[in-house]
Amino acid sequence: MSLLEIKGVEARFGGVVALAGVTLDIPEGVIFGLIGPNGAGKTTLINVVSGLVKPTAGSVTFAGEDGGPWPIARSVSRGIVRTFQQTRAFLGLTVRENLRIAAVSSPDPSCIEELVDACGLGPVLDRTAGDLPYATLRHLGIALALALKPRLLLLDEPAVGLEAAQVERLGALIRRWHASGITVLLVEHNVRFLMEMSDRVAVLDRGAVLFEGTPAECQERQEVIDVYLGRRHADAAH
Repeated sequence: MSLLEIKGVEARFGGVVALAGVTLDIPEGVIFGLIGPNGAGKTTLINVVSGLVKPTAGSVTFAGEDGGPWPIARSVSRGIVRTFQQTRAFLGLTVRENLRIAAVSSPDPSCIEELVDACGLGPVLDRTAGDLPYATLRHLGIALALALKPRLLLLDEPAVGLEAAQVERLGALIRRWHASGITVLLVEHNVRFLMEMSDRVAVLDRGAVLFEGTPAECQERQEVIDVYLGRRHADAAH
């Protein structure tokens, strides 16, 4: 069953075409990976789905409801929640205070205790968020998103800047909450991590879908290899 349908989405910023008619169908209950070179349109697509950016054309259907994308507050109320490449926490407040604010907006405030445990935040509850180690701050950002009890969680580069052991812990965290019924759209430059995590993968190149399929199929497609090695762009320059 399809949870998110993205149909012909275009996004233009002046003369720049960030998305050029993207169409994707994301089934409920999967981890769906989205990869592509820098500037391919990955974050722009998440911005559109979450309601942060209004597309120039196209539409979004979520859980059978047409009319999207919706403004970000309405998207959240429908169960579409995102993280950001730079964690959106109140850096001047403690972790405990950040979580209390999240609890006010949560449909189930009792989940906060579980999130503290799952995200390893217990030892740092009384530390100021701005003083946290980078990896811990990333986990706080995910905890704040999960507190909203999303049906679809959009993760924008969650592993960026993390060491191998930290990436492994992040993967375990994502799998734990995915197993609880959350569908995940994962944007990530760490291709190995994304391939290990994802049930299906789409590749964006210059704002368009180059490929969609299983991780195994993706890794065997020559056009995907060419994009990541830069051959297509090198050929175009001659």
